[in-house]
Amino acid sequence: DVDNYGGAGVFTWTHKYLCQVLTSGSTPVVKNPLLKKALHIIQRDDFVPETCKDRAFQDIDLEIEKGEYLNKPTLIAEMLELLDIKESGKYLDIGTGSAWLAALLGASTGTRGVVYTMERIESIARNAVVNIQKYPELRNVMVIFRDGSNGLPEYAPYDGIHVSVSMNEIPVILKSQLAIGGRMVAPTLQKDIRLIVRL
Repeated sequence: DVDNYGGAGVFTWTHKYLCQVLTSGSTPVVKNPLLKKALHIIQRDDFVPETCKDRAFQDIDLEIEKGEYLNKPTLIAEMLELLDIKESGKYLDIGTGSAWLAALLGASTGTRGVVYTMERIESIARNAVVNIQKYPELRNVMVIFRDGSNGLPEYAPYDGIHVSVSMNEIPVILKSQLAIGGRMVAPTLQKDIRLIVRL
């Protein structure tokens, strides 16, 4: 009798479950304790439009505006893990989007760290500021409305640079803004992640 088995509730991804997926198991995506802590504090649903709230914690890309997407959590976590985030570090994020990645960086580096995040579309940059303001402790994340193709040389060098745009070749002008030992991560057109370390 089927009735005796009870209802099979629909499984829903939650903030807690997403954190568990990213930080536990035999080969977790995230091992850095600073990033682990940030993932528990900064909730992805605070960085997506109302129309996507029900899918905010799923491991999928979400459209935020005008064909611009927030990458899926596993990709963002992999890129941030590769940056080897340090407390009190200085980081550059090119392609702010909804600012979830920048907020995770800001929470990871702590109050003495700083994150500059660049966005070329004004409406998206404005929304990013609103999203970050949901976390008053994130006074160390600066949203800059500007094309990030040439980086942000006036605040260089950086301990790490994250580029959200896929490109065949990383411009020399960006590489030159890394500190010695600094790391840059960027997705490639082949859908994998490129890591550059300045020696």
